[in-house]
Amino acid sequence: MENVLSDTPSQSVIHGRRRAAAAVVCSGVARGAGPPAGRSKLLHMYGVNAWKSWVQSEQESKQSGRSAVLKADVLQCSSAELSVGLCRFIKEVRRPNGELYSPDSIFYLCLGLQQYLFENGRIENLFTDERYSTFTLDITDMLRDWRPAALPDGVLVSRVEEEYLWECKQLGAYSPIVLLNTLLFFSTKLLHLKTLPEHRRLSFAYLTRCTRSAGHAKTTYLRFCAPLKLRPASEIALPVKRKLEEEEGEQDGVMEMLENTENPLRCPVRLYEFYLSKCPDLVKQRTDLFYLQPEHTCMPNSRLWYSSQPLEGSALENMLTRILTVQEVQQQLQAQTPTGLLLSHTENADEGGRERGREGGREGEREGK
Repeated sequence: MENVLSDTPSQSVIHGRRRAAAAVVCSGVARGAGPPAGRSKLLHMYGVNAWKSWVQSEQESKQSGRSAVLKADVLQCSSAELSVGLCRFIKEVRRPNGELYSPDSIFYLCLGLQQYLFENGRIENLFTDERYSTFTLDITDMLRDWRPAALPDGVLVSRVEEEYLWECKQLGAYSPIVLLNTLLFFSTKLLHLKTLPEHRRLSFAYLTRCTRSAGHAKTTYLRFCAPLKLRPASEIALPVKRKLEEEEGEQDGVMEMLENTENPLRCPVRLYEFYLSKCPDLVKQRTDLFYLQPEHTCMPNSRLWYSSQPLEGSALENMLTRILTVQEVQQQLQAQTPTGLLLSHTENADEGGRERGREGGREGEREGK
């Protein structure tokens, strides 16, 4: 039988472990958490070409004098020009045949633009920097009512895949807000917290680093024991039944996030320990806090990245909306949902969406033509 132990070492050991996690994460940030050079899954030129075609089409139509300030080469646009242009781009861009893009495809195109900027020395983050706040709100609103398409076998699909977010530095420890986005991503995908109220009930006190030993093998993981108010009423046992379950070693509402031993830079355990190392000590046992407000004046090498105040609900909700467009997240949530419960989300998916799912990456080829 497996031996599951909650880690309760001394404070010096805890701080040492967090320093070690911080060292691993920080040393890897410069290298990035993406794939080796030349192996990117996200084909950014589809976004670049879509931008270029849109600008040229606007200029040729001569219907808007505003087009004159936009440049077909996105790298030649200033941050101010790009911020304004992106707000128009996501509303006006069309496929080569004149049809509308689906919201997830527009997100995909913008991720491509983001990657292209990064690869060419433009370090601004289109989805987190204050200068792009209007664009971020606009694209989030566009994604809010989006629902994934469903293949004939019921599998949910999206143009946005997890790997794209890692490649575009939307996941990782590149900044305080990106680290928060990463924790939100892991909590949604692995703990199946899909609504703002569910995420709001996540707290430092309910998330514990544990180890599981089986023979000579040892696995580290984060254990989330949901408070009763977070669990559905159907899962809350009566006192007598709960006592019997506890005696038999069964527990309701317990979920786990396993470590990623192959890539520490994408490991939820390592990244959570790094997060803890950047949070004030006073909050680390709180039962009502988890996602903290970043300090406005912090630098990458600052001892603390976060204040003791909760992240604003609107910011958390906007981040969650974008995370829910990720294909792997939708499929994980689908696997935890009783059959038929997602019907209202998928029954109206158009045939074009199903075709996108069947052809996968080939859609990108059509977009680039």
